[in-house]
Amino acid sequence: MPVPSAVGGGRVHDLPAGPDTVRVGVIDPAAPPVLTIDSGDEVTLSTWGHWGNRVTPGTVMEDFPALRAAFPDALGPHSLTGPIRVRGARPGDALVVDVLALTPAAHGFNLVVAGPRGRGVLRDRFPRGTIRHFELDRATMTTTLGGKVRVPLRPFLGIMGVAPAEDGPRSTVEPGPFGGNMDLSALVVGTRLRLPVFRDGAGFYCGDGHAVQGDGEVNQTAIETGMDHVRLRFTVEPGAAPRTPRAETADHFVSTGFGENLEAAAHDAVDDLVNWLTGEGLDPDEAYSLCSIAADVRVTQMVNNVVGVHAVVEKLTRRS
Repeated sequence: MPVPSAVGGGRVHDLPAGPDTVRVGVIDPAAPPVLTIDSGDEVTLSTWGHWGNRVTPGTVMEDFPALRAAFPDALGPHSLTGPIRVRGARPGDALVVDVLALTPAAHGFNLVVAGPRGRGVLRDRFPRGTIRHFELDRATMTTTLGGKVRVPLRPFLGIMGVAPAEDGPRSTVEPGPFGGNMDLSALVVGTRLRLPVFRDGAGFYCGDGHAVQGDGEVNQTAIETGMDHVRLRFTVEPGAAPRTPRAETADHFVSTGFGENLEAAAHDAVDDLVNWLTGEGLDPDEAYSLCSIAADVRVTQMVNNVVGVHAVVEKLTRRS
């Protein structure tokens, strides 16, 4: 079992990715925890890339049927570290996750998925599956596309979530109020994520490392990678569960919404941002007006069966 060390008011636990701490392709509320912590503790962990970290710089498209066959029970490609049980977390609470550090692995890839699994925005134009590999320079935090374009890295975890309210195993692909495969590019170092808790202990898990991703994730993948080093702080806020996950940066509030289409997802993202701003002291109609005149509604992703939208507004500036 991981041995914790002291830090501030909590402890630091180490949770490396391995056969005993990673599950591939399944989110199951009944899964036993691989680590139990207290509110206020930090966890340093690592995550694997897709299909149990088996995608290497030499992987070609013809290898993927065998990769999938190696995980017959997987309902998605993602390798998840966890679940982590947080003592004292109860349904109706908020689990606050502070992203303190992220270091991607040295290799990443972008995949255009063909056939019935293909959900890219231009799947009709690009019907052939392709894989493109990237060498990730962690010193300069850059990579290059085909030796032609320099791309700055902005790593985040595509999946951070808690155990869903519904029983039974489910795919890692579709996000929801529990978080999961949100692919929210705002979740970089320095961001605070609030997740609603649906089950005792919360059951937190993470994975699907992205070295960089544009909002929309239009060809179905980002630069997919593992994370060599992740540091997260966990805090339970009793009775403070948001309806859907919320992210807070130094300067912005970011609400989320999920639905069968963009309109449904945008409705929930804007509705929750109105709720959030109302909690910050605005009247509901004032909050709705502020969303229209100052917030940006952005497409999080369009490729995970369930569509994601996030609404972003600068933190309120009070008149003196």
